[in-house]
Amino acid sequence: MNGAQRLERVTVVVVDDEPSSRESLTMMLEAEGARVVAARDAEEGVEAVLSRTPDAVICDLDLPAMDGFYLIQRLRDDEIRSNRAPAVAVAITGHTDEAYRLRSIGEGFQHFMRKPAQPERLIALLADAVGERAAS
Repeated sequence: MNGAQRLERVTVVVVDDEPSSRESLTMMLEAEGARVVAARDAEEGVEAVLSRTPDAVICDLDLPAMDGFYLIQRLRDDEIRSNRAPAVAVAITGHTDEAYRLRSIGEGFQHFMRKPAQPERLIALLADAVGERAAS
């Protein structure tokens, strides 16, 4: 880090049922200036994305009850109905199967990362993608 907060004024919803993963992502993003809303399951995540219209969403694919694919479908449907620019969406998972990456992109995530997230890579990806979104 060079002291600059690359995610200043960026709202990010983090959805992960694993407390340590959710907390580490939250701390990492907040250290870069992001306003983070953390959710432990898809239902909480849907509520957060629909009520806050975030700049970005980081969502685990394997969640209890409803998975990350449910969340991204609800988010994308709401963005279309509200005529809003799509939030940057990153699927994050422990799965190494290429089918998960392909499905996540097909369902509406723009980016895919395997756990554990590499902090520098994730921050750079979000900063670039949110910057591009704001410029368009």
